[in-house]
Amino acid sequence: MKISRKKFISSLIHTSGLFVLTSLTGIKKVFGVEKTADVVVIKTEVLTEKSIYAMVHKGFDEMGGINKFVKRGNKVIIKPNIGFNSTPERAHTTNPVLVEAVASMCKKAGAHVTIMDRPVHNARMCYRSSGIEDAAKKAGADIVYMHREKFKKVSVPGGLNLDTLDVYEDILEADVIINMPIAKHHSAAELTLAMKNLMGVIGGNRGFYHINLHRNIVDFNKAVKVNLVILDGLRILTQHGPSSGTPEDIKEARTVIFGTNPVMVDAYAAKHLFGIEPSSIGYLNLAAQSGMGSINVNTYSTIIKTV
Repeated sequence: MKISRKKFISSLIHTSGLFVLTSLTGIKKVFGVEKTADVVVIKTEVLTEKSIYAMVHKGFDEMGGINKFVKRGNKVIIKPNIGFNSTPERAHTTNPVLVEAVASMCKKAGAHVTIMDRPVHNARMCYRSSGIEDAAKKAGADIVYMHREKFKKVSVPGGLNLDTLDVYEDILEADVIINMPIAKHHSAAELTLAMKNLMGVIGGNRGFYHINLHRNIVDFNKAVKVNLVILDGLRILTQHGPSSGTPEDIKEARTVIFGTNPVMVDAYAAKHLFGIEPSSIGYLNLAAQSGMGSINVNTYSTIIKTV
């Protein structure tokens, strides 16, 4: 006896309780359990301070709301890329308005918010020239200049190259870590995105980490688990990164990517912002082989919205 597709699905619902629904906000229920999309991509037609704020609000909404990640009284660490003594126009550092918008939302949710990075150049100069210092003040967030004595040794479970790493104490004590990289070319890693951005919370000699760099990037992410990635693809550096380039190397992509898995966010950014196959990037291949996330972006549950 033939059974129609409609009756078959109805039978499943009544007999097993199976319920799969994509809502207007992109939240799915699978077997009655809510599941957020793998990546949420927010775009804008025109890049302004107002549109960046709107992108952040929309992104959190599509991820299930800021209260899904940030609760009143939480210690929230926002980790942008503030690595270089560069102005925002050069696309070397995370857009300060984007950082301000995220920090402001976290503050309104009742969290204590701290913004930090371990820059390559002088920290005070980098915080100031990048616009992050002013962004923190506007949002009511604190900024931290990392001190050498506050790094603590932690184990790297299943490390590919490293058994231990020195991680900044505030990161280890945080309730919520929001990783906010800028998407840009990198001469050694090919791209620096969310996974590589964690080098800025690791102590030790940067030159040492650039030996076996791809394996070490994976190990950074084995040692430090972030709660949310908000990737700055507003203006991306397509060549001569991470700290050089000309205006011709900068592309206004007007995109912000949200996700909870840095491997998947990076794979999506590589493919859709730079046109690079994720499998061609060493650390993404290694992360996928380590079971840290799929890099087949065609299989992702993805929400794309324009504000």
